[in-house]
Amino acid sequence: MTVATASTIKTQLEAGSYPSNTLSSDNIFDYAQYEARRKYPSCEIETVQPESTTETKKSTETTVMYEIRYFVRNLGVRTDEIANQKLVEDVIIAQMESMVLQDHKVVFESKTWKRSQINKAPGHPAYTVSVLKISVRQITATTATADGTLIFILANSNVANPPASNYTYTNVFDVDLKAGYRDIEEGYVGSNIPKHFAGNLTGNFICSIMVNAADLGSTGEKLDEMTKLLSTGEKPTYQFTYTNKTADESTITNTFDCEVESVQMQYSTRDGVVFQLIAKLISDVSVVIT
Repeated sequence: MTVATASTIKTQLEAGSYPSNTLSSDNIFDYAQYEARRKYPSCEIETVQPESTTETKKSTETTVMYEIRYFVRNLGVRTDEIANQKLVEDVIIAQMESMVLQDHKVVFESKTWKRSQINKAPGHPAYTVSVLKISVRQITATTATADGTLIFILANSNVANPPASNYTYTNVFDVDLKAGYRDIEEGYVGSNIPKHFAGNLTGNFICSIMVNAADLGSTGEKLDEMTKLLSTGEKPTYQFTYTNKTADESTITNTFDCEVESVQMQYSTRDGVVFQLIAKLISDVSVVIT
């Protein structure tokens, strides 16, 4: 993963074509200058927020912030000075727009100018400073240990082109597992209270899976193969074991048989590729807590 640094931004800015007597390689710095020794005009680059991460079970969000500060001494010719300041700002922003600040999936990138007039004291020259604040946020696959895993059980499944062994989906979340039996009411003479009988099994398993490359393929346990029919024209049947943590860190394991009804591919700028799996239960759910 490539992340821009103050040094690489300096190299990018040095390649710009600036108005005469403004910026060159001699007065562009990849560090903050000492105020008493600051050059006018000059430009300094600083990484004001190094790589900072926010991690969830789904993804890792990395944010980096930079500041580019352009200083020029005020000489009293105000209109011309501001016009010249704008020309330099335009070159800086153009150079930054053409630079790749981070690779992979950048989901947010902002570049904001702020210009200030500074007149500190008679012993220090009055100057104008233009500050370009750059914030970049990108999304990568999470490195956190996923609590939710879904295991395809080969021995008790009937799929086309079966794999050689069980297969585990390692990042499973937003799970909804519902099971029960329909109710059949039957009235009879002599009472207004009907009799109740158990009907057919009903239930669904719904989950989202953050997809890895290995989760797709040509064998029957892969996500992109689950909705395909067997050679007989029948639906394949799957046995899955879903595992997650309870509030007290115990492990709860659900094992069930199902038929896959749909697989929805969700491509989001906030995350990687997510598949939503919806299956109809064809067996009771076996629950084990360890």
